[in-house]
This record gives sequence, structure tokens and C-alpha cells, in this order.
Amino acid sequence: MNRRFPALVLTGALCLSLLSACGGTQPPAADPTPTPVQTETAAPSPADTPAVTSTPAPESTPAGTDNPAQTPPESASPKPQPTRTPAPTPPAKDPAPTPTPSEEESGDTDVAQTVWSRIESEIELPSLMDMDDEVLSALYGIDSADLETYIGKVPLMNVQATEFFIAQVKEGSMDTVKAGVERRQADLEAQWSTYLPEQLELVQNYKLITSGNYLFFAISYEADQAAQIFDDCTN
Repeated sequence: MNRRFPALVLTGALCLSLLSACGGTQPPAADPTPTPVQTETAAPSPADTPAVTSTPAPESTPAGTDNPAQTPPESASPKPQPTRTPAPTPPAKDPAPTPTPSEEESGDTDVAQTVWSRIESEIELPSLMDMDDEVLSALYGIDSADLETYIGKVPLMNVQATEFFIAQVKEGSMDTVKAGVERRQADLEAQWSTYLPEQLELVQNYKLITSGNYLFFAISYEADQAAQIFDDCTN
């Protein structure tokens, strides 16, 4: 025990001498309690401050308009239905008139006019003019009082012999009217016998037909066709 102690002392002295020779000194031991350091916080500059973006407030939805984000609940009361206006009632149509018998059925048809209308539309004729009561009396010697209705046509040019007389004769007057037509044909034959032979031939080939109370007289190149039209309209 006594021997170890001097050796330890000697070892410690040796270590101290070595440390002294190196010129180093052992730093003081640090204070185990740290001293708080106060740091000054610098105010941030405007450039370092991030811009604050404000979120716009949602626009208010006006009353009565639909909000796509929020649909108001439907009212419990039913919506009034539009009232339909009844369609106007069409006025009552007048009853169809009772058809009356045709003129042909009742016997009131103007056969003379019907015959002439067909002749005029189906046959090519020269220019003709109407015969009135005065001309009828002068040329035929017939009184219009003996006729119900009539149509007379005479040539407009004195180089034509074409002539028509169609009449509905009153009861008891047929012989008188027919005799007047025959006299007219005889006068025409005498007139054209010294004038134009071709027209004389027309006069000689005349047509005089009676059917009931109707009489037909024609001097024409198409006298046969005209007579057939008269037969069609009176039979």
C-alpha cells in the first residue's frame, strides 16, 4: 500500500509535466447552466409579407329566381291550373235548299238558245248578226207574238247566204210560222239565182225541221250537222 502511493504520485507528476511542456492549458469547465439568449425578431417587410387574397362573398340570389346550388322546396299548395276557354260554337248552317227541278225537267229550258250555243261552239260560221222583231217581220213575215222564244241570225256580209232561225212556237201557230219560213227560203232562192251560184246551192239545200213546238231553219255548209244538233236537243 505504501509502495503504490508514491508510484501514483510520480505518475501524476509526470502527466502534469508533459502537459506543461506542450504549453496547453485546460479550458475552464463550462457552466452547466446555459444563459438564455434574447433574440430580436425583426418586423417583416411588406415585400416579404405574402399577399392576402380575399375570397369574394357569394352573390345574393334575388328573390323569385332559381338558385342552381339550392332549390327552394316546392310549396305544399297546388299551383292553379289555367282555365281553358271553350272553342266558339260555329254558327248553325242554313239547311241546304231543296233542289228544284231543272229547267229541262220543268219544260222551261230555252231550247232555242241551247241549240244555238252548241252550233256556235261546234261549227265554224261566217260573221252573223242578230235578228230582232222588226227584221223578223220584214224578212219572214212572222209576228213575234206567235213565238215563245226565238233566235234569228242573218249574214253580216251580203256575199254570204248563211242564215239560221230557231224558235219555240206558241200553241196553234206552227203552220203560220212554218209558212213564213218557207216564203223566206223562196225569196232567198230567187235572190241568189242571179247572183252567186255557190250561195244559191246553199239556199237550195236548206234544212227545215219541226219537233213538237220547236222549229229549226238553216242555210249553211254545215246544215246537216246543225240539224243533228237540233234533233239531239229536242228529242
